[in-house]
Amino acid sequence: MSRQRPESPRDRERRRRATAEAARARPSVRQLSRGARERLQQRLILGAVGVIGLIAVLIVGGGIYRELIGYPSEPVAFVAGETISLRQITESLTEEMRALQAQAGSQAQDATNPAAAQSSVQQLISAQETLPEDVLEREIENTLIRQEAERRGISVPPIDIDAKINERLSIQRDLLAQPTATPTETPTPRPTSTPTPEGFVPSPTPTRTPTPDPLTPTPTPTPSPTQTPTPTLDPLTPTPTRTPFPTRPTSTPEVTPTAAPTLEPGEFQQAYEDLRSAVSSEQRYRQGVELELVRERLRESIKSGMPTAGPTAHVLRLATSTQDEARVALIQLNDFDYPFEEVVAQAGDRRVEGRENGDLGSVAHGAEAREFDDVVFSPETPLGEWTEPFAAGNHFEIVTVLQRMDNAAYDDENRDKMAERAFNEWLEAAKASPEVQRDLSPQERQWGVDRASKGIFEETTERPSGPAQPLPR
Repeated sequence: MSRQRPESPRDRERRRRATAEAARARPSVRQLSRGARERLQQRLILGAVGVIGLIAVLIVGGGIYRELIGYPSEPVAFVAGETISLRQITESLTEEMRALQAQAGSQAQDATNPAAAQSSVQQLISAQETLPEDVLEREIENTLIRQEAERRGISVPPIDIDAKINERLSIQRDLLAQPTATPTETPTPRPTSTPTPEGFVPSPTPTRTPTPDPLTPTPTPTPSPTQTPTPTLDPLTPTPTRTPFPTRPTSTPEVTPTAAPTLEPGEFQQAYEDLRSAVSSEQRYRQGVELELVRERLRESIKSGMPTAGPTAHVLRLATSTQDEARVALIQLNDFDYPFEEVVAQAGDRRVEGRENGDLGSVAHGAEAREFDDVVFSPETPLGEWTEPFAAGNHFEIVTVLQRMDNAAYDDENRDKMAERAFNEWLEAAKASPEVQRDLSPQERQWGVDRASKGIFEETTERPSGPAQPLPR
């Protein structure tokens, strides 16, 4: 019987490898189930990571799209089928905020008046309260004006836009070229004695009586001389009257048409290049100039449809800020017979809401406010008598009608005023029509304010020294 050789380590290793290869070639049911579970778990983990990554990409991409494209394209107003987007409002709001920034920055450089600088910065901050709504209304007006101009066939070619820009730049050059006025000392006028009217005797000035000291013996009073009685004025002698307030002679200015200043082609090209670097957007600047010309030509179109003759009235007017001021002026005119020129001179050269005081001359029906026409052209308003104060807009007026004419020719000034009033009334009616819908939400409003004011307040409070250059508007 032969003895069995002991198995060497190499043989054992070879046998183990053969067994493992056989097991892998023919796995058992348990091994198969375990491998499937592991592969399924790996696929689930990879799928979850992919889904999470996709959700993150969608969130970031959606936020970027909504911030840069979607949200700015949201309509905030509808004007006769045309939409106004949040992007338009934000761009216009940015320009307004920049203009306020330039104004506040120029005032902040005044080291002698820190209160004015602080007030200007506060004004810039408080502008957020009403500026978005004001900008929205302005965009609605611009859209209505463009639509009406298209209906009337009004257009502005690029050459007219260049001519208007040339005129603006020329005016700006002339303003910058003007020498700075040096303040001169004005001598103080010496007081002059006012002549005493004949028959006037001044009243005696009362003498203050000292209070006697109780410890001091009271001296015996010395009899005073008899006071001369004041002479009584003769009733037939004319009494001196109040000197009238000095008035300025009123003269009718003669308007001479002058040609608008322009730049030479080379100067205009250089100035236009400087303008490009000064404005934030050349396209928006040209659109603003175009809109200004469209507005002017629309007024001219409305003026061409105004009547050339109709009711007129010769009117004297005084406009005041409050009703009490108007009543005081009325008392001066009716009860104290103040000359009208004197009352006008007391009111000064300040116009209330652009209203002219004094002798208006011949006024056409429709040239002034509607409240003015209701009073002046009413048959119940007597001629030559001052009316009670009446409200006209945000101020008060008193008028007297000297003459009325049922049919008289209108001059250009009256027709210009009639066209301006017709234009403003049409615009207000169009803005209030159902075709104009406003849809600016508080979130959209805040979004526009945040984007428009980004960096403005830091630049205003930390603005470097140097003169601020106003942008052409």
